[in-house]
Amino acid sequence: MKTSNATTHPDLEDRFLEPPGWRWHTFKNAQGRNIRFGTVAPESGIPDAVVIGLQGMGEFTEKYFEVAHNLLDRNLSFWMIDWQGQGKSHRHLKDPHKRHSGGFDLDVADLHYFIMEYIKHSAVHPDVGRIPLVMLGHSMGANIGLHYLHQHPDTFACAAFTAPLIGIRAFKNLPDWLTAPLTSLLREALDQAYVGFGEKQWRPEMRDAPRNDIHSSDPVRKQVHNSWCLHTPDLQVGNVTYGWVREAYQSCLKLRKKGFMAGVQTPCLFALAGKDRLVDNKAAKQVIETMPHARILEIADAKHEILMENDTLRSLFFTAFDELLRVNNIKEKLKPF
Repeated sequence: MKTSNATTHPDLEDRFLEPPGWRWHTFKNAQGRNIRFGTVAPESGIPDAVVIGLQGMGEFTEKYFEVAHNLLDRNLSFWMIDWQGQGKSHRHLKDPHKRHSGGFDLDVADLHYFIMEYIKHSAVHPDVGRIPLVMLGHSMGANIGLHYLHQHPDTFACAAFTAPLIGIRAFKNLPDWLTAPLTSLLREALDQAYVGFGEKQWRPEMRDAPRNDIHSSDPVRKQVHNSWCLHTPDLQVGNVTYGWVREAYQSCLKLRKKGFMAGVQTPCLFALAGKDRLVDNKAAKQVIETMPHARILEIADAKHEILMENDTLRSLFFTAFDELLRVNNIKEKLKPF
């Protein structure tokens, strides 16, 4: 594992910059690929819980520094991994802007290695014993996180998700019997090609253009993503490939398989954005309603990135998140070591 604490940053408010004590690390996964992650702990050194953040497609850990500050204020530690294909982790293709995928199961495996090799060892304190783990996943990160909860049911005390990718909105009016073979056929023919026509590498207009104003209604937070990408070009990710679309669709299809999520006992909070134009909220509700310990929070005026929304909408999520921790007796879950 390599560690680096040196950093520079764009011209942003302090709340969007790394908190004191932040540490960067990298490790090699089972394929020998470099995976980057970051972490920070409260000054007390004994957090009430360790929150593991699972970022969305095309995102990067720097974008979540404000969330890290918010969690530290709650005496919670924060860890986040850059998935393969984005951030400063391994990029799949020669063109690093192409958001490709070798399968979401690889991301689940990376997450498990990350937790087993780094987080669980650190989530122990000699005075209080084991410290509970809390999952916080956005969009694609929620998809990966749900697969993880299904495969490893006893790892997390509870989980919270924003705008979960359980269905792709672009396919919401197409039946699975048509979409499944269509996405597979397109992958066979155009696997590593950008979806759509024309130049699809990263550019500010991917978010700045009025027609692409689908992520946040907050005038300041909506600029954080581009500010970091302009300052640190290595963070830039362009459009997805047909291969990514196929893998994302297949992962969603598995989550929607009858009974697949019904056995997950982990208490979960799902925040759905009423103005979401990327994920299919109807498909999400159908899955969530089968889960025995799941709550849905619908935020009618929110766009896709709830954690980057305005204070009024964002606070609705954090109020529900705080309640999730309270009802699950996070402090009482500290066990003797």
